[in-house]
Amino acid sequence: PFEQRQMVRDAINGSCALDNSTTSRGEESEAEEGTNTFVIGVILSVVADVIIAISLNVQKTAHMRNEGADGKPVKGMLKLPLWWLGLLLNVGGELGNMLAYGFAPASVVAPVGSVGVVANEVIAVVFLKEPFRWRDAAGLVAIVAGVVLIIFGVPEDPVELNAVVLQDEYYSDPVAYSYLIGLSCAVAFFVAYLEPRYAQKTVLIW
Repeated sequence: PFEQRQMVRDAINGSCALDNSTTSRGEESEAEEGTNTFVIGVILSVVADVIIAISLNVQKTAHMRNEGADGKPVKGMLKLPLWWLGLLLNVGGELGNMLAYGFAPASVVAPVGSVGVVANEVIAVVFLKEPFRWRDAAGLVAIVAGVVLIIFGVPEDPVELNAVVLQDEYYSDPVAYSYLIGLSCAVAFFVAYLEPRYAQKTVLIW
């Protein structure tokens, strides 16, 4: 009968709509989970790098306190509790970095490590009373800008790279050859011309 066929069609359409709705919710859930994992990886990496910066300054403080009037250490560094504290903090920070690689791609975690340089500069200036120069400020601004660009520019689900993908999509592109040629010329220019003349005068060349 026509009514029975109509009921069957309605049931099939309802089932298809339910399947599509379930699939859509599943995709949204996966995307949200990926975003949360990415954020956890970034935060974990930042915290770990700050801990590493603290550890280095703790160890430097231990060496400074252990320095005698003649500039030589009073005791061996292995006998300094503060030095061991710095070492333990360093190990903890590196473990945190290792965990961060499980949540975010290496292309993000590695550059975020530059945050440690910023934290180290702040700690050294505030607590160790080291001088703060204008070029230090410029370097810190460049580091922060680079880290922000990388975090927002790297896709959360990067394409898996292998030899075939690199050969077909990257190495065969003329832009890749132009980049490699330009990079080789720049390195040769630095080594042959700038390094002998300016390496001892400015740290940027050295």
